[in-house]
Amino acid sequence: MKISDDQISSWTKPWFSNEEERADKTKKIVESAVYNHPILKDLGIRVFSKGSYPNNTNVRKDSDIDIAVELQDLIHVNYCDGVTDESAGLTNYTGISSQDFKYYVGEALEKEFGVIDKSGNKVFRIRGSKKIMDSDVVPCTSYRKYFNWGCRKGIKLILNSPNGKQNVNYPDKQLENGIDKNISTKKRFKNVVRIFKNANNYMAENRNSENYPSFMIECLAYNINNSSYLANDTWREMIINLCTEAWEYFKLDEFKQSNRWLEVNGYKYLFHDDQIWTRSSAKQCIKNIYNLLNN
Repeated sequence: MKISDDQISSWTKPWFSNEEERADKTKKIVESAVYNHPILKDLGIRVFSKGSYPNNTNVRKDSDIDIAVELQDLIHVNYCDGVTDESAGLTNYTGISSQDFKYYVGEALEKEFGVIDKSGNKVFRIRGSKKIMDSDVVPCTSYRKYFNWGCRKGIKLILNSPNGKQNVNYPDKQLENGIDKNISTKKRFKNVVRIFKNANNYMAENRNSENYPSFMIECLAYNINNSSYLANDTWREMIINLCTEAWEYFKLDEFKQSNRWLEVNGYKYLFHDDQIWTRSSAKQCIKNIYNLLNN
């Protein structure tokens, strides 16, 4: 069945009409639970939403919200040659351990919400209601990678069991770069991300295709040149042109450092051994979207 132009246009929109209100309320309740905990209340903590909701790229399958609970007192660091604690202006940390911090975050959530799902290695899962959204609460510490010219700031996830991966994210930089990309493309970038995501979901539900990760899809759209967004095309024509440009990239071997595609944060390569996706799967995702809309 052909996807109509009206359907494609509808895919540019967020899923729920009251989603911003519910997402904000969920974050505030988590924030209150953490800040009222007898131990956590005295620590330097930041509670914030990350992922598709604050980045305004959410669709129906993004019906939960990621909420980071960051222990800012504890900074995990990565120094390049020539950088030291002293030159970075840091001192030894003597506070609560990251695992104890995560335990107390779970305790605070249980007091507020009752039963929560603590089975995951990275997050606590909270079941939503009419007023709040399903939530993944992500305990983490601050992270900084120092260079001679400055540093990159992110968060480091606290795992129950180390998995040998870095587990560092840069949500603030992702938000900033996504906003810049959207402005540079006359507010088309985030609409395109939603179309990509909805097309992927449609293929998974109706064509038995693999359901590819939401963040990978956002990154694919991010790496396509701004100029390709600015032609006066219909949404269908634009998506076909964007997919064609992406396909040309995937026809070539992986570029050297200066030309490799990046995550939306602009720091991490999109394709490397620690990712849960591969270059091949990203190529197939683009092919699926192209084939769905080019008929």
